[in-house]
Amino acid sequence: MFISAKRAIQHLGLTLSRCSVAIEGFGKVGSALASLLDEANAKVVAISTARGAIVNPHGLNVRRLNQFADRHGSRVVDYYADAERISCAELFELPVDLLCPCATHHSLHADNAPRVLARLICPGANNPVTAEAEKILFEQGLMYLPDFVANCGGILGSTMAFASMKREQIISTMERYLGDRVAWLLKEARLRQVSPREIAEPFAKQRFEEIQRTAAHPSLRGKLVAAGVELYTRGWVPGALVAALAQPYFAKRLA
Repeated sequence: MFISAKRAIQHLGLTLSRCSVAIEGFGKVGSALASLLDEANAKVVAISTARGAIVNPHGLNVRRLNQFADRHGSRVVDYYADAERISCAELFELPVDLLCPCATHHSLHADNAPRVLARLICPGANNPVTAEAEKILFEQGLMYLPDFVANCGGILGSTMAFASMKREQIISTMERYLGDRVAWLLKEARLRQVSPREIAEPFAKQRFEEIQRTAAHPSLRGKLVAAGVELYTRGWVPGALVAALAQPYFAKRLA
């Protein structure tokens, strides 16, 4: 998600270090994203939990937020003092560069989408924006990166980790191939003057159908790979060998 947001921000001619960010949801995804954005010198100005939201236009102290979240969970917004308390609904109306819905589905809908001021919406949650809201955002000239693009790293990263790829390898592979994919998607959407979803969704469905067909009628190579994975899960194939084979495999699938 961080990589997707960074590439999308670059597409808008901005840099993360000059961006303000609002994050809906401060669980495992939202808090980790806040830390990555903070490391990139982006200004996280607002977060929300089930108990409400807080905002400070000058920026929140992400390290302190994470400390409070570790101790108090969703009550982090109650314990963080150097901020103004707002409603969760108001978080979506803040004049930020980047809005990251990382909580629940359909938090952006036809009623509140017209009041969104963020230039880019990059989701961590699944289906956080209704179809009607997505249309409204596009008509307002706001960029919405589809959730299945922005948050796909959750599955990709865990699969790469299962294949014994090191953290540095996972990050570099995603930076290069997933990042380039996002940049291509946004460029194509601009050229065709359509929303990113109109390009990404048919492409994703096509790839999914190809994988279904391959799974239903595996080739000899596919059967050998499946057998190798089974042996690996039983500990009979060394992780270093699997990692060496996995990196070019993922690069090819993402290219």
